[in-house]
Amino acid sequence: MRSPLQLRSEFLRRLRGKERQLKYLLAGTLFALLNAWTIWAAIHSPRGAIAILTITTALWLWVILSLFEKISWFRAFLDSAHRFYRIHVGYRIRLSVGLTIFLAGAVYVVVEASHSAAQLVSLGGLLLLLAISVLFSNNPARIAWRPVLWGLFLQFLAAFLILRTSVGHDALQFVVDQMVVFLGYTQSGTDFVYGFIPNPPNVCGMSGPFAYTSLPIIIYFGSLCSFFYYYGVVQWVLSKMAMFLQLTMGTTAAESLNAAASIFLGPTEAAVMMKIALRTMTESEILTTLTAGFAMISGSLFSIYIGFGACSTYILSANVMSAPAVLCVSKLLCPEVQHSKQRSMKDFRFPECEESSGLEAISNGAVQAVKVIAAIIANVIVFIAFVAFFDAIIDYLALRVGLHGVNFNTLLSYLFYPFAYVCGVIDSEEETMRVAQLIGTKTVLNEFIAYQQMSDMLLANQLSPRAQMITVFALCGYSNFSQIGTQLGIFGALCSERKESYANLTVRAMIAGCIACLMTACIAGAITNDAKGCLPTAASTHCLTLTNSTFV
Repeated sequence: MRSPLQLRSEFLRRLRGKERQLKYLLAGTLFALLNAWTIWAAIHSPRGAIAILTITTALWLWVILSLFEKISWFRAFLDSAHRFYRIHVGYRIRLSVGLTIFLAGAVYVVVEASHSAAQLVSLGGLLLLLAISVLFSNNPARIAWRPVLWGLFLQFLAAFLILRTSVGHDALQFVVDQMVVFLGYTQSGTDFVYGFIPNPPNVCGMSGPFAYTSLPIIIYFGSLCSFFYYYGVVQWVLSKMAMFLQLTMGTTAAESLNAAASIFLGPTEAAVMMKIALRTMTESEILTTLTAGFAMISGSLFSIYIGFGACSTYILSANVMSAPAVLCVSKLLCPEVQHSKQRSMKDFRFPECEESSGLEAISNGAVQAVKVIAAIIANVIVFIAFVAFFDAIIDYLALRVGLHGVNFNTLLSYLFYPFAYVCGVIDSEEETMRVAQLIGTKTVLNEFIAYQQMSDMLLANQLSPRAQMITVFALCGYSNFSQIGTQLGIFGALCSERKESYANLTVRAMIAGCIACLMTACIAGAITNDAKGCLPTAASTHCLTLTNSTFV
């Protein structure tokens, strides 16, 4: 009779080499339990089970599509269908259908915009931005209009579904609400580490330090992204989004994937995913990749900016709309004139995951996010200090010639007034000046400080709902001068052979990012006549007021 140790050794020997089958067995068991629990929850409380039903449905979609992708006859069918489409559906037919759809959409937009002068101004602002992009193009004669027209159409389509239909708005609102709740669990970790500091006593004028309340969300989000990347979820989702952009707009795999990745990831994470392709990218692809880093924000900042008063549906839709906007503007400023080596997603390879387990991925993601937090804190301190310094200098110089009340924000208001006006903020000159100041702050300093200033304006009731909506869209991007150095550092470290191209194109990419952000603001302003307002998360009005008392 064999001993327990011998039985254990025999059992482990039989399992050796079957790790893959065991993983599938474990995943299948967990998936079956999830389905059983979902059915039970739906029977018990249909309304309360919406979230788990959504998650289970998404997982079923992922499983089905993944299985079909591994079936050889299904892949052959897709290749044959694509070949048939290219050969038998002629260019003229595709052009006619595309132009018909685009013109129908254009007529609808013009009719909608004619409801008010502000909407017409926003539409005119969009046309002005397109004209500026063509004017400053490095090769206007070689502009390919397919990505431009499709980019505009996809932006209007996304804006219409989210801002004008209750189904689209409610669906996005549900997603955002779940995201906010999910990221809100960061509070448990911060309370454990920092104690009462993030939640001080309810004294008027006292609130938790920003570095301890909002920034820890970035650590949590970074860990989640790293975890999902380890298990291939991030790659699968982004590749499908990139294929959609590539199919509609005709852009290459690398630039489409980078635009899709930038919707949720930061510019650093999106750039790292492009590392393998950077060496062989064309000049146009490099500009598009750089522009994506200027025109969108990281998903880890959504909750923070929502806390500053940015309506959740607006800020998420702004980032989604910016993906086609980036491709549209980039192909105007720098048309493709070279042959790309990344035409298809089949030619693209994601970087290998360096972690050996999911737990290691979570840990490394958290550690990497700490560097981002340190950079944010350093930049906020420095730039706010510089604003105070510039204010003092400008005030001193103005007082020498008898001018009072002139400061750094005043200069920004006048300098960026035309951009705020053409976006559709025309109700009052004071409001236009305020929005211009915010756009200027975002461009000269950064969007973080601009959203903070917007929060103060909202608490003082200085922005109308329409002005707030346009501001949220216009500020939703990293297109500022300080980001130029960041982009050069990131891409120079990833591919030093192309440093000259990055240096030549980064300023143009920053301008393209500014145009893309303003373009989404114009589109939102053109189709919306009943914008909603949101308030920042402020301290409670039922707070304890401390006053100085003299005891005799």
